[in-house]
Amino acid sequence: MLYFFKVCKINSMKLILLFSLFFLCIQNNAQSLDVHLIPDSITANANAVVRYDNTIVTIDNESKVVVHHNYAITVLNQKGNDYAVYLNTYDQMNMLRDISGTLFDASGKKLKSMKKKDIDDVPVNDNMSLVLDDRRKSYDFFYRSYPYTVVYNDEEIHTQTFQLPNWQPLAGSNISVEQSSFSVTFPSELYVNYKVLQKEMLHFDSVIVNNTKTYTWLLNFKKAIHRELFQPNVFQTDPFVFITLPVFQLQNYTGSMQSWQSFGKFINQLNAGHDMLPDNIKQQVHLLTDHLQNQQQKIVTLYQYLQKNTRYINIALGIGGWQPFDCKYVSDNKYGDCKALSNFMVALLKEAGIKAYYVLISATDRHLPIWKDFPCGYFNHATVCVPDGQDSIWLECTSSSVAPGFASHFTDDRDALLITDSGGIVVHTPTYSMHDNQQNRVVHATIDERGNMQAQVHTLYTGQAIDDVHELLNVGIPEKIQQYYNQNFNLPTYNVQHIQLEEQKSIIPVVKESFEIIVNGFAAVMGKRLFIKPDIFNKWELKLLPDETRKYPIVLKENFLHTDSVFITIPTGYEIESLPKPQSIHTIFGDYAIQFIYNNNEIEVIRYQTGIKQQFPATDYEKLVDFYNVMYLNDHAQVVLKKI
Repeated sequence: MLYFFKVCKINSMKLILLFSLFFLCIQNNAQSLDVHLIPDSITANANAVVRYDNTIVTIDNESKVVVHHNYAITVLNQKGNDYAVYLNTYDQMNMLRDISGTLFDASGKKLKSMKKKDIDDVPVNDNMSLVLDDRRKSYDFFYRSYPYTVVYNDEEIHTQTFQLPNWQPLAGSNISVEQSSFSVTFPSELYVNYKVLQKEMLHFDSVIVNNTKTYTWLLNFKKAIHRELFQPNVFQTDPFVFITLPVFQLQNYTGSMQSWQSFGKFINQLNAGHDMLPDNIKQQVHLLTDHLQNQQQKIVTLYQYLQKNTRYINIALGIGGWQPFDCKYVSDNKYGDCKALSNFMVALLKEAGIKAYYVLISATDRHLPIWKDFPCGYFNHATVCVPDGQDSIWLECTSSSVAPGFASHFTDDRDALLITDSGGIVVHTPTYSMHDNQQNRVVHATIDERGNMQAQVHTLYTGQAIDDVHELLNVGIPEKIQQYYNQNFNLPTYNVQHIQLEEQKSIIPVVKESFEIIVNGFAAVMGKRLFIKPDIFNKWELKLLPDETRKYPIVLKENFLHTDSVFITIPTGYEIESLPKPQSIHTIFGDYAIQFIYNNNEIEVIRYQTGIKQQFPATDYEKLVDFYNVMYLNDHAQVVLKKI
């Protein structure tokens, strides 16, 4: 269900008084930038303070939105300088104009005004796009006498309502907020839907007068926030306001966000007619698949054809940021962005008689959730899903190397929007268990009496544990691979040789790794003794400090299982003087066990660790500290050898 909020009616005189006071407040703020007026309560742990930040969004109709932004930031020390830089982007459908800026000293005295000729105006470079129409304007006063204040103003003109401005009043960590507001004004015949996150932090008001509605959210006197280890992403901790129109305009297209189903119908409009394969590609599809026995073989074959014959290049010009290039463009040019390649993959499968679906998703670790009660267009990626009985096969079409059916950390375990013929359906991407994500290592090593070590290492990675070595394997450049291994381990001076990597592609992919390593000074030599840390490659390196003021829940992001078996032959003429005791611990976060054994001139280390993907209450942080520190202590334990 969408939230269509009713507003209270007030008389014209009251509205005029309200807005007069509002803009008088802004004017007074602009004239009162003395840093001594900042309340002491919000300067603690702050590198900068938002003195005021006022955004006014005026929605004229479904194809025009005007945004006025006026804000002042006081920088308290050099760590806050980045907050003093003006930065905004624009493109064909979102124009930027009337930029101004002023610099003030600590007392609020004006020092300098921005000159328009000094504003940097450059193309946005995301290092993965062939063509973008996005540009960025920026300006920095480069003032370094602290504290100081900058004031900026600008205006945006949006000729689309597919994606409307959102509000994030907390700009980051270690910046506090004195006053921030977000107002949305629109004709009363329109509906504006909104989604508020952490609404308990905000004050909300709504007014209606002369057939115009206004919603306003305020955040005042907010202390600088402190980010915590393993905290939820900002969409679960910080206040946000998102707005949409139930009926919106995107260039010549009109769409609906009344429901996810209707939003999916709009995506079908954008994609219509773009799935026509050229005749030569149709012939190729049948040549590759007609003789195959089952659907899965056909899916794998066509996916591998896509990987071998296309590559990912992003192209986003105007509506091209949302509308895929057609199949002929992809087949002629041998490249496309995520939308174009996914659309092409669906068309290949369709020609082979296999029903597949185009899917929109919010990728990366800091992804927006899909709110079932708030359809919106905040997606940044497209992929493909093929229903296959009780399971589904997911195809990441931007990768030339990932196994068919496998979802990496980029898109795993989240809701996505599957675009069917009848509209959008919310589905969930694959989730991987600890038994899917394994790292199993066996090490055979020899140490001489000078403390130098030689070792043969064999590791089996499965599931999401393959991510790093998979990328390395598909770089294909021996020098890059060698460089990675010679920089990857926390060891004294060492050299890695005879590296071998082999991948078995399947729904749960596997990578086999082997190499030899020579480490100079691995063991510390002191007189007649050698000091060895025998857990060579998988030491737990994160040691935590107690936090009695922990605020946020604990989020652990991966299920995994690690095993290590290390066999170290010690030099002749030495005996064990000290051997660490075994340790085993079972927790809500996972299990850990390590055992040190000495037998027949050989040290054996058996290590076992699991991790559980889950959210835990903040009150469990002390238990996490204990668990991680037990692993740190035991993984760094020393064996002491004494010369006989």
